[in-house]
Amino acid sequence: MKKKLVVIRGAGELATGIAHRLHNTGYSVLMLEKEAPSAIRRSVVFAEAVYDGEKRVERVTCYKANNLHEAEKLLKKGEVTIMVDPEGECLHSLKPHMLVDAIYAKRNLGTHKDMANFTVAVGPGFIAGKDVDCVIETTRGHNLGRLIYEGQALPEKETIEVRALMRASHAINAPCDGHLEAGHPISYIVKKNETIAKLYMEGGNVFDIKAPVEGVLRGLLHDGCPVRTGLKIAEIDPSTRPTNCMTISAKSRCISGSVLEALMIWESSQVKKSKFPWRK
Repeated sequence: MKKKLVVIRGAGELATGIAHRLHNTGYSVLMLEKEAPSAIRRSVVFAEAVYDGEKRVERVTCYKANNLHEAEKLLKKGEVTIMVDPEGECLHSLKPHMLVDAIYAKRNLGTHKDMANFTVAVGPGFIAGKDVDCVIETTRGHNLGRLIYEGQALPEKETIEVRALMRASHAINAPCDGHLEAGHPISYIVKKNETIAKLYMEGGNVFDIKAPVEGVLRGLLHDGCPVRTGLKIAEIDPSTRPTNCMTISAKSRCISGSVLEALMIWESSQVKKSKFPWRK
């Protein structure tokens, strides 16, 4: 049986968890990313394939395609495939069965229901029934992973989740525009005030990025990645184990399961030849 194509916009942490689960359950997966991805959990994101040509996460490898022809060849071989196409121009040719927006930008960057037969968006910034068919709740707590067919996900900046995460881990944001040079690999144990990276500013000045606390370097942008002021460039977690940095997170597994559930519900409705009740 021909595998059904799912296109995923984005290839960061949540998108990778989704692609990993869909691939393992028999779907054909194509991921679309920008030219210089800015995912910090580089050890567990397929976005790294944009830089390195391929990326392996928990026994699944994602391969980069340089054009649509290469992407179609990889997909026919059953490989998880990634392509630089942030605007989704390939969708006009591919006409995918399903599309998932997992960019996780907290706003809609152009996804709409006409992009595929069934559309899902992860996190806030989308209205289910208007922008997409289904939205997945991403805020930690009782409703994490809930399928929303009317309305939208909670705006995370207004929830307890952000405050809880700030206590558990320490995010580091870029103090200025520039290009990053990483000083340590992911999962490295750093001491407080240790330099973990350098930010090269326009004009030749260099800014040392220092660890605010002692802990495990859970995430850090790729070498040479262009950054803008305020962008999250690293994360240090004093409570986790180094080995946890190399596997998909619990939140990503939960969200990916919800995406799979949404796709299967929709497919079931098509098999029964009944009108999908939530599409408007």
